[in-house]
Amino acid sequence: MFTTTLGEAAQFAGRRFVRVVLLPSLLFCSLLAAVALVGGERPPSAVLRSWTSQPIEVKVLLVGGFLAAVLLVSAFLDSAQSALLRCAEGYWGRIADLSLGRLGRRCHRMRLLRCADGPAQHLYPPRSRPHELRPTRLGNILKAAELYPQLRYGIDAVLVWPRLFHLLPGGLLGALVTARAELSALLVRAVLSCAFAALGAGCVAVLGGPPVLLLGCLWGGILLAWASYRGALNAALVYGQHLRVAFDLHRVDLLEALGEERRPSPDAERERWKRICLFWHRGVPTHHAIPPDDSPRTAPALADARTGPGISLTQLTVAVAAAAGVVGALTL
Repeated sequence: MFTTTLGEAAQFAGRRFVRVVLLPSLLFCSLLAAVALVGGERPPSAVLRSWTSQPIEVKVLLVGGFLAAVLLVSAFLDSAQSALLRCAEGYWGRIADLSLGRLGRRCHRMRLLRCADGPAQHLYPPRSRPHELRPTRLGNILKAAELYPQLRYGIDAVLVWPRLFHLLPGGLLGALVTARAELSALLVRAVLSCAFAALGAGCVAVLGGPPVLLLGCLWGGILLAWASYRGALNAALVYGQHLRVAFDLHRVDLLEALGEERRPSPDAERERWKRICLFWHRGVPTHHAIPPDDSPRTAPALADARTGPGISLTQLTVAVAAAAGVVGALTL
């Protein structure tokens, strides 16, 4: 029955859905159910005897409810992938942005000043645009990739990418889709690990389970979330590199599809892209004069970036989890 359900889900939603959200959701629900069963005072043998003594109807209902929970979690995560990515990039609400966001941006300003020019091009926005810094490492990696076509060719990636995407060849398109799926899968694992750390530890605390199990759920979940997030950073670097390649090699294909002539110089091409982006964004005809570029030509002084605490949000999360684990273990 379970194998048949997985097979039908794979045919309906595709292998990517199964790999990205369904299997992680199955593991998450299984671990959470196991913690709920063994987290109390009853030994595992008593739990097993209670299961075997149940009638077949009750077992079917319990298994059906478990599978329904797995599918509900999977459907929620599948529909929330864009929201998860934006949250991981650091696009939060106003209150969180003024508190945690400010702390994260301060930390990354310090790291940007200490970082060499070569690695910084792929990890952070340019130093001439400190206002583009995001409070998370993942957000800065993707922001650097987003700004690359604008700095090189005058292309607004947000406007041009949906049009350029349909002109990419199969090989590059497949690499982009694979990298994006890997990034989504790792973010889903990180979110589920954090959820397991909170729910598992809370379940053990409510049931009065052993402190070792509480620490294992809390610290183990945070460790898995950290490892998944680190993997997501590498996946974001690969995805960003594919984006750069797409604009480097195929931006001219989009110009030809629009009926534009190949520009004789980089400055002329940059000027043309600015006009096209203004037309798409504001409806300004391409033959009208464009306003001057108001972007700063020199990097603003970051005098306050070298002072103050440089704690990152990851370090803050680890510290909070460690303190919560110690307090929870002492109070059981």
